[in-house]
Amino acid sequence: MVILANTKLRDAFREHPELKTLLVGMSPKFEKLNNPLVFRLVERWVTFGDIAKVGGLSICEILHRLNSAIGMEKELFKLAPECIKEREITEERKKRPNWLEDAKETVLLDVREREGFFLNEILSVLKTLRFDQVLLVINSFYPAPLVKMMEEAGNETFYESPRPGEHRLYIKKGARVGDWRKRREDFEVLDVRGWREDPFSEILKKANEIAPGEGFRLVQFFYPEPLVNMIEPMGFETEVERRGEHEFHIYFYKKEDVRREKLSKSGRIPLVIQSATPVVYPVIMKLLQSKELMNRIRIEELKVWDKTEKHLGWIVNGKADISFSAVAAVANLFQKGLDIKMTAIIVWDNFYLLTNGFKAEDFSDLGDKSVFLPLIRSAPPFAVTTYLIKALGYDPADFDFRFGEPFGRPTDIKDMLVSGRIEAGLLREPEASFAIYEGKGRVVESIAYKDLWKKLFPGEGNLPNAGLLFKGEILREHPDVARLFMEETKKAIDWVVSNRREAARLSYDIMGVSPEEAELFLSRVNFDYKPSREVLDSITNYIEVLNKAGYGRKRFDELENLFA
Repeated sequence: MVILANTKLRDAFREHPELKTLLVGMSPKFEKLNNPLVFRLVERWVTFGDIAKVGGLSICEILHRLNSAIGMEKELFKLAPECIKEREITEERKKRPNWLEDAKETVLLDVREREGFFLNEILSVLKTLRFDQVLLVINSFYPAPLVKMMEEAGNETFYESPRPGEHRLYIKKGARVGDWRKRREDFEVLDVRGWREDPFSEILKKANEIAPGEGFRLVQFFYPEPLVNMIEPMGFETEVERRGEHEFHIYFYKKEDVRREKLSKSGRIPLVIQSATPVVYPVIMKLLQSKELMNRIRIEELKVWDKTEKHLGWIVNGKADISFSAVAAVANLFQKGLDIKMTAIIVWDNFYLLTNGFKAEDFSDLGDKSVFLPLIRSAPPFAVTTYLIKALGYDPADFDFRFGEPFGRPTDIKDMLVSGRIEAGLLREPEASFAIYEGKGRVVESIAYKDLWKKLFPGEGNLPNAGLLFKGEILREHPDVARLFMEETKKAIDWVVSNRREAARLSYDIMGVSPEEAELFLSRVNFDYKPSREVLDSITNYIEVLNKAGYGRKRFDELENLFA
């Protein structure tokens, strides 16, 4: 292909990826293209003509060098014999639009001295604008990608450059029609400022209960972007208004075309749902978009814990109706007489031994290192580790295993690995992927337990890590709802597996990570919905391994009723 001024970066670099390095070397201003997040956001809009303006270079010079590198300079001359004159930004001032003249307030964001990535900040500020405000972004160059992104999203823009090195872009948030905005002040108010408990569950409950054509107003100290991104796909339109430095009013309106089945008052079952870890966040986020499921259940609370003991406490005291839980943990609880059933295994092979500054080929390379493990010495991670070490002919006593006080928290191990405070640690997903991403090449996966598991147990399936747990009374009293929840969970998992990038975009903000981190995690995690009865051999094998390693003394025939 011949690269011209109107050629987009995405098209050129897909065919000739080596040109990116050449382009970046032409100007220090192009170094931001090495940031994957920046590049992915701008590549679909930016042309080489835009890039020339940003770098203050001649478009002719850029095109000659790039086309010469790929042997297309002759074709360039044929298509542009006058050397492709760079389109200059016209000096003729456009008439300032009425919306700019009528604005009561201009919100200023000066990014001229900023080195980092600030697009997310611009988008966040734009979301909080009132309709009588405009956003003014001042940059040191013509912001071509931002102009195109704003206009494509339905916003209005006005550009001017009053002096060299000062480029002003005014942005007016696109107006959307809808009579509900005229009556939004009548919406029920949910003011969660100062709540001691996390209001997430109550907000979700309110969103689930509100009728189509109605809305509610959330008042918070800050703009809860992850929450808004989660609720909007449930059929809501939103408006955000900032009324003070620490006062945000978020209006949620459920669109009238969100159809609900006509159910009796008892038809929508109130449920408390929880997960022991963030690993199932993408699955949960997709589940919340299931209209059929949301028509049948009312979520009273939804908790994703960072502390395993609290998750287990909710199972023991009967507060949780449905849990995403570890197989080994619920096996122990079942033997205490709890009325619970694990209907499916959904997370497999979830243990990875990571190292910082070196790569361990096997356990023998860890003999002089301290290895940090999650939870405690009597927990499954240590039991599985010692079993594998023995099976490979080593003595666990020769290794220095460490645990946190009172527990080894996965997030703590991840942070210590990334910072270099420890050299080796065992992590599950998603923390393993987050450590690899944040480690920037220093933190690597050395030993994947799934590989050892398959060598030791060929043909006996993968390591069953976690599954879907129901309180017994839910299965007995509401079998149709339980069955629907299982069906929708399988659909959600199938979607996540087939659409990992979209799943990352759906869940990255609620997980508190970047889209790239979430995408890496979803490329590594092994989600696979298997009804428990279909994988009893794999579960039996896992329980026997834990028994041999000293984690309890569970006979599988006693546990068989747990796996419904």
